[in-house]
Amino acid sequence: MYFDDLYYPLAEMTDWQKTTFAAAVSERIFPHFALYDELVENNHASVGRLALDKVWDKLSARGSCNTETQMAKVEAIVHDEEDDSFGASLAFDSLVAIMATLHCLEEASVEDASSVAHLSREAIAKYLEVHAEEEMNDDELIRYISTHDMMEQELNFQVELMQRIQALDTPKANELDAIKAMGQADGISNIGISAGS
Repeated sequence: MYFDDLYYPLAEMTDWQKTTFAAAVSERIFPHFALYDELVENNHASVGRLALDKVWDKLSARGSCNTETQMAKVEAIVHDEEDDSFGASLAFDSLVAIMATLHCLEEASVEDASSVAHLSREAIAKYLEVHAEEEMNDDELIRYISTHDMMEQELNFQVELMQRIQALDTPKANELDAIKAMGQADGISNIGISAGS
């Protein structure tokens, strides 16, 4: 399966379905930002958490979301680019995913929704590359990453997520709650880390 082929279903989705997909995948990598924020003691995790919660509130008609306000708040907590650590890189990608999700809520697009999915896969690729054997050449590394169980699980998650969302005719709150929980996976990210651990 070619990676790009994976996202053809997004083109058939309504705006709220694309946004739901982006939000659920963002949940999957949010712990990367939450843990980084905890370690550097910035106390900004609540800003990202609120932005995602506002998206879910809007989708489920439980509340409103001023996307411009939330976008500005998230942009304001993007960390110093001088920090090029592994944790900072994952945290930055998590915030970019939230911003793309907010943009979807305002004007949904396949590009934004699929970019969030790519960021989630990229987190796994970065993690595996850091832990790969140094002797691997480029081709071996690509093969190692693309066939790793962690990447297979991520792709299966994204496929199942798209199928669950496509099966919904309307954005029912209880169904959205279940999809949100699916993305959150009890607070454990797609590379097996969580804040507070």
